[in-house]
Amino acid sequence: MAAVPALAVPLSFPSPSPAVALAAQQPETVSSQPQSLTVGDRVAPVVLDRDGFSASVPLPDGAEPYAFTAATFVNDPASPVQWPFTTGVPVSSPFGYRIPPCSSCSSYHNGVDLTPGMGTSIQAMADGVVTVATDEGGSYGTYVVIQHEIDGQLVESLYAHLIEGSIALEVGERVRVGQLVGLVGNTGLSTGAHLHFEVRPDGEPVDPFVWLPPRVRS
Repeated sequence: MAAVPALAVPLSFPSPSPAVALAAQQPETVSSQPQSLTVGDRVAPVVLDRDGFSASVPLPDGAEPYAFTAATFVNDPASPVQWPFTTGVPVSSPFGYRIPPCSSCSSYHNGVDLTPGMGTSIQAMADGVVTVATDEGGSYGTYVVIQHEIDGQLVESLYAHLIEGSIALEVGERVRVGQLVGLVGNTGLSTGAHLHFEVRPDGEPVDPFVWLPPRVRS
């Protein structure tokens, strides 16, 4: 079989117009629009700072931070020991023997119940280290325990019935007096929004209204 020599056929295409060539050299642009995320109708006026990012704590409907105040105590923001709120608030249940507010509630109260309103910011009583921070605290609900050394004595402060997910601290964290602990809620064995607050020198609960006033400069 004889080989057929290949034929070279010159091919030519029209050159693009200058306008088309210029358009082909332009970088493609992509239009971007700002993005937003809606987290809820109401957001607490508190920002939690965790390892370089921040998050706002949504408040449930009906939350009214500091809706209620009272002349029950006077706080001093310059004191190394402080009340868990910046101003006096109502007391719904005192320390000691009481008529149980519910069938499962105790007749001896190891703390005081403070009622400033759902979503009110709670502050640390003094410098210390967090030993408990959980949303699964049984009758305490969402609660925090901080261990302090005050006048050479080990003292624990306990903050219970917080809004679930509002704890601003972690176990092992060192905190400063006045630092955000969480938000007043109604979790656990609770008949309404309040802070159950305990003070435990050497592990024994005492009446905060007896123990705190001499230690809070006012």
